[in-house]
This record gives sequence, structure tokens and C-alpha cells, in this order.
Amino acid sequence: MKRYRLALLAVGFGALGALFAGRAVEAQPAPAPATTRTLSLATVAPAGSTWMRVLEAWNRELRRRTNKALSLRIYPGGVQGDESEVVRKIRAGRLDGGAVTAVGLSQVHRPALVFQMPGMFRNNAQLDAARAGTHDDIVRAFDAGGFAFMGWADVGVARIFSRVPVRVPADMRGTHPYVWRDDLVMPHLYEALNVTPVALQLPEVLTALQTNRVDSFITSPVAAVSLQWSSRATHMLDMPTNVVVGATIFGKNQINSLPADQQTILRETATQFHQLLIQNLRRDEISAIRSMSTRGITVATVGDTERAQWNEVFARTRTRLVGRIADAAFITRVQNLAR
Repeated sequence: MKRYRLALLAVGFGALGALFAGRAVEAQPAPAPATTRTLSLATVAPAGSTWMRVLEAWNRELRRRTNKALSLRIYPGGVQGDESEVVRKIRAGRLDGGAVTAVGLSQVHRPALVFQMPGMFRNNAQLDAARAGTHDDIVRAFDAGGFAFMGWADVGVARIFSRVPVRVPADMRGTHPYVWRDDLVMPHLYEALNVTPVALQLPEVLTALQTNRVDSFITSPVAAVSLQWSSRATHMLDMPTNVVVGATIFGKNQINSLPADQQTILRETATQFHQLLIQNLRRDEISAIRSMSTRGITVATVGDTERAQWNEVFARTRTRLVGRIADAAFITRVQNLAR
């Protein structure tokens, strides 16, 4: 009998121990992944900007979906060099990716610049339709160039900022506008305007504005505020000139080195957060335009006569770009998709 009671006690304590052990296992956090990977991503977008906020949110979701096995190390503000250098670093494996503008994209697939041609789109719906209709072509072209295209990350719809009133093309004569040194589109617009721009790299622009080396620029209102350029302008023409395009790209070899499940998660989250970026950018663009008067900037609009003059300049610019950034067939296709 004594042995029987002792056996029962042993069973009881064993069951109790198993219960507590089970609770202990449940209380432990999920095990960390055996290996982790951090993808480096460079951008000229400044810290705290619309673009950086979305990139940081993308990184948080990426870490959550992969249990911290995959994350981004983001280098903002152009600290990894200008965009041509960023693309070179990605090709050499010294960077994994970049959130770049037209300058960087043109280093991989020049026809992507068709979306930045002046006067190409009248509204966002036209831009979205053209992008949707050429999506597969763009992805394949970047893949052939050794890059994975993750999604459009535009800078926004550009306006003309200046220190003198500008309402018609002739008003630009005598100005000294900034143009990005490696830009393949905007120099042709200034040529059509009979204006000689000042070629600079992005980090040089604010100083050039402060020292009066340049007195005008064309960019989106959100970018003008984020880069502090708007503090050196007194006028803005509230008429879109063109979409300042951008996108996030990674080296194809770098992406292919990831496990298949991480590649899937990276692409799924990229689609999600690039859609969010476009949505947030368009919202912030409306807010930035409304804020111009509080920033000491006089906002001018155009009537039908002035708009017709600008459209004629835009058309001549697009004609100059045929064969330089893309063939006539692709340009016509984009235009037809936007109708």
C-alpha cells in the first residue's frame, strides 16, 4: 500500500511538472531565426520626409513578416553619393538597392523617363493608366538590366518655383534655373524655353539658391518643402509641368540570394508600401500647395491662353526627346494608354 501511494504521488508531481513546463514553453518568445539578412537601401530623400516615413514603415512590416530575419538599412539624404553612384554601387554589390529618381532610373532603363516627359499627363488617372498598361514591360526591362523593380516611388507633380513672377514661357527668359547634372529630360525643356540652366548635383542646390547662383527650379511642392528650397522662392506657378518619377530598385543578384519565402515577402510588402507612398504623396502634395502662401510664396494660376503657350513648349520638348530616351512607338503607346 505504501508503495502504491508513493507511485501515485510520483505520477501527480510528474503531471504537475509537465503542466508548469507547458506554461513555461508558452511564455517564451518565438525563437530567433538562425540567419538574418539586412538589405542596404540608399535614397536622396531627407530624413522625416514623406518618402522616408513610408520606407521606415515598410522596414517595420518586413521585419514583422519575417520575424526579423530580413530588414532594411536605409541611408537617407544622399549619404551614399549621387544616384549615378548609387546605381554603380548596386551593380558592384556594395549596395543592395536604392529608392531613386529619374536620374538613377535612366542609368538602368532609359525609357522609364517617358513618364517624366513634360505635359505627358493631365491628371493622376492618366498616369496610373499608363503605368498599369506598361508594368510588365518595365519589370522585364529592369530584370534584363540586372535589377529588380519594386515599385514606383514618385517625387510628385512638378511646378515652377522662382524669384520673379512666371505665368507664360517668355517669363522664364533671363532666369537662371537649376537642372540636375545627370538629368536627361529637363535640359530639353529649358532648350525649348531658350533658357540656359545651371547644372548641379542635388546637394549643391540649396547653397546655390542662397548665393543667388540659381533663382528658379522645377520640382514637386512636397520636394520643395522637404529639401528647404521653397524657403528661397517667392513665386510658384500652380500649373503642372511634368511628373518627377522615381522608383525603388534592387540588384537582381542580391534579391536572388534571399530564400524564396523572403523574396516573396519582400515583393508583397514592396507592392503594399509603394501604393501607400503614392497615396501619401498625393495627399501631402495638396497640403504643400495650400501652405505656400504661409511660406511667403505668391501662387499664380494660368488661363486657357497661357496654358496653350505652355502646352506648345511641352509638345516641342517631347518631340526633341523622341529617340533620345525612347523610340516613338513606346512614347505613342504611353500616350494612348493615358487617353
